[in-house]
Amino acid sequence: MFSKLFSRILDYLNNLNLRQVLTLAAIAAVLMFVVLYVFLTRFANVENENVTPKTITVDLPRVTTVVVAKSDIAPRVNISESMVQVKEVPSDSVPNGAITSLSEVIDKPARINILAGDIITKRKLYLSSEQSGFVGAIPPDCRAVSINVNNITGVAGFAKPGDYVDLLLVENNNVGATTSIILQNILLLSINQSMDRNEIEKDDNGNKNPNAAVASPSIATLALRPQEALKLVSAAKLGDIYLMLRPSKPTDMYVDEIDYTLISANAPPKKEEPVTPAQPAKPVESAKPVETPPADTTPKFEIIYGAEVVQNPNDNSSNKEASAQ
Repeated sequence: MFSKLFSRILDYLNNLNLRQVLTLAAIAAVLMFVVLYVFLTRFANVENENVTPKTITVDLPRVTTVVVAKSDIAPRVNISESMVQVKEVPSDSVPNGAITSLSEVIDKPARINILAGDIITKRKLYLSSEQSGFVGAIPPDCRAVSINVNNITGVAGFAKPGDYVDLLLVENNNVGATTSIILQNILLLSINQSMDRNEIEKDDNGNKNPNAAVASPSIATLALRPQEALKLVSAAKLGDIYLMLRPSKPTDMYVDEIDYTLISANAPPKKEEPVTPAQPAKPVESAKPVETPPADTTPKFEIIYGAEVVQNPNDNSSNKEASAQ
């Protein structure tokens, strides 16, 4: 079978002319080139897959940007931009909680003493007023002043830190009592030596109870400006100080400073002072006329005795002596 096929192919080739032979040769060459290209390409890909490339790894030190103190910073000192700087340090030497941005430390008070070159961490700063303790809750222009209160004067314990109150002064006297508003819209910092509102609102089991009031308040600490503190301390010596708890949104922020006096029914009556009759006015004595001496009517002439003038008309003493003679 194959011999017959081969003989037929030879007969076909023998019958071809030169042009047909060249065409067949070109086609055969192209086919051989394609087959050879595919074979070599696949062989080269197999060799590349078997060969593992060598990679060179260079371990570069990793760095982290942190905030470092430029100078020593004392506790509770507010940090300014001139006290700190940003610096790159190896990542393996960065402590936990390191601060990486200047905006996180500016105007924040230091919790402890920070030395120059130290990396500033969150534990070294007071990041909020609650963390900075009681002094962090005092407004910058105020001072903390404490007064004694009780269940009545302290609004039965319903006033809590962070609320605003008005202060009343009640003065007792012999006839009654006078009440006046001395200060208004005052921030209550603490009551019963506690400044944590959440702590006050917890019950005996430690659960939060927003409706619970402070039992038996005894000391209230207020944030007052210096001139207001002087007024409150002086008023506390005159009578009793009462707290008036303000609502969250009062209709009027401030009211006129008014007072009210209530006269007791047991007050002693006022003594009427006797009216003294008016004394008659003394007559005004008329002024006595000034007596003028009588005019001297003695005649005026000169008396010459020898070379001397015995009497001179302008000399009264000479006239008197002449008259005596």
